[in-house]
Amino acid sequence: MRLAILAAALLATTPAFAVDAIVYKGTLGKLEILAELASPSTGHLVGRYSYLNKGGDIPLDLMDGANGAIKLAEEAPCTETTCVQDENGDVTDTPIGAIWTLTPSADGKTLTGTWQDKAKGGKSFDVTLTQIGARTLSDDTEITPYGLYDSEQSLTYTSGAIFAPHTAPYMFAKMEVPYTTGPEQTLEGSTYRYVTDPRTKFAFPRILSFSDGSSVEQANQALERRHTTLNSFAFDCLSQVYAGFGANEYTINMETGTLAGWDEENVEIAYLSPTVLGWTEGGSTYCTGAYPDNHFSSIVLDAKTGEPLPLAYIFNDWIATESIDDYGSAVDQAAALEAPETYFWGADKTLIDYVVANRAKGEDAEFDEECGIDDLIATNLGLRFAPGDTVVFSLVDLPHVIFACTEDLLTVKLADIPELLAPTAQDYFPALGQSQIRSR
Repeated sequence: MRLAILAAALLATTPAFAVDAIVYKGTLGKLEILAELASPSTGHLVGRYSYLNKGGDIPLDLMDGANGAIKLAEEAPCTETTCVQDENGDVTDTPIGAIWTLTPSADGKTLTGTWQDKAKGGKSFDVTLTQIGARTLSDDTEITPYGLYDSEQSLTYTSGAIFAPHTAPYMFAKMEVPYTTGPEQTLEGSTYRYVTDPRTKFAFPRILSFSDGSSVEQANQALERRHTTLNSFAFDCLSQVYAGFGANEYTINMETGTLAGWDEENVEIAYLSPTVLGWTEGGSTYCTGAYPDNHFSSIVLDAKTGEPLPLAYIFNDWIATESIDDYGSAVDQAAALEAPETYFWGADKTLIDYVVANRAKGEDAEFDEECGIDDLIATNLGLRFAPGDTVVFSLVDLPHVIFACTEDLLTVKLADIPELLAPTAQDYFPALGQSQIRSR
């Protein structure tokens, strides 16, 4: 009966056959936790929870819903000895670390009960949870602890998806911890500071003011979303030590259960104005797989909207294609700018040729030749803006070992390359006069 009450409460605000994932905040003993529970129409509860001071998720699954109480099994981490696997390496006997026994309030908004260590004579702690949010799962969501995780995490990379507190309430609630704040810094009249999540340890910027006094709200929301995304990557590796989140014989001896190197991520503001916000992200992370993720990327946003800034508004020869390997395809560029997030964008031949012809040649000719810098410019040319309305062309997003070839190629003032600029460039860099820009 109690299970039916909770299942009904979880489904009360959704259409027939829809499934809600309910987010709770509370305590386990003296520690703050978040939990997310979901139930299909059968009433089979699954979930995940995390300690706020750690961030990684722990799987929960239903054991029993009889006798007026809900019993959930909390997984224990996988080791070579605790996880029994079949011939394919899949875990067939998941280790259990603790048992939750919960009773819902009449309205389903509160859950109370106990957490009991599975070990004989293990400790027991009180659990109190209060609902703080909910989201409706899509029809194709797998109702498992991993399915809950994946349905939220996929919002960070799916084209057109909205990743925000109302679509990912569990993930954003996880970010509500006190951050360490750095000193105020100034860049061309605008101010910012770095904040650091004590769990993931890398610093990420927040804007304090724009030089013209305009609102920083949209830009800071974008920074928060990106900070949350990177944090979630680190928390994901912490969680992969559990079978319910992918642990198997191939991953047990990898870097699962760690921050995967995200604690050494380097994020730096490159450009900050009331119209353009840009920063770089670089590091080397590894959790599972054949290779570490060596990465260096540049992100440029419209500072007024907080949305990605299509560089076609700045350069004539920054074009949209249907796929990342499809340069030269017949894409209506004006139509692409109406929905830029659905296309791949990159430099076209004129811009590539300009950088190849004008880039600074390195002193190490052998390195230049081994990397094939000019060929890489054709496939991995990126850019960032810098103070003084300059643009820094660089190699970005190089994979695996070739990442060692990452370098800055050319720095030039925008005012000195009017032949490359789109007429709308002055909307984002007002110091550029219309007379300085020649449309192609």
